[in-house]
Amino acid sequence: MAEKTSAQVPFPERHRQMLSFYLDRELYGFEIKYILQVIEPPPFAFVPRAPFFLRGAVNYRGKVIAVIDLGQFMGGKEKPLNPESRIIIIDSPEFNLGFLVERVERIETVPVFGEMVQQPPEANPYISGVVNLGGRLFNIIDLEKLLKEIESYFS
Repeated sequence: MAEKTSAQVPFPERHRQMLSFYLDRELYGFEIKYILQVIEPPPFAFVPRAPFFLRGAVNYRGKVIAVIDLGQFMGGKEKPLNPESRIIIIDSPEFNLGFLVERVERIETVPVFGEMVQQPPEANPYISGVVNLGGRLFNIIDLEKLLKEIESYFS
């Protein structure tokens, strides 16, 4: 007879890998598991009757990708492209979507809970937490919540 073993309870992840980027001089990021590619912005195609935050569409490997100005969507003003502007293309079978950001920094290892994670500001419903990364405040974006909100504009 086989010896009974106690069921293993999975430990919650303490850290996640996130891509950091800037919007209006503030550091943000979301998990790299959602990211397909980071590209320089090609010329945008105009999209008629689009919501205010849709910067346009681009052709990426034969797919039409809607490009959301993430800073503008989150309450900022539209800013002109600069040499460091990038589009973060989301890896999703449901969405052909990219987020325009001012500058991409790097991949960060970010704690997801515990005393290092502070409560998000109430003014931004898409931020799930704020972490101090060596003197830099890092805003963790709840990408699933953000995508649901964006989807509601197009349904």
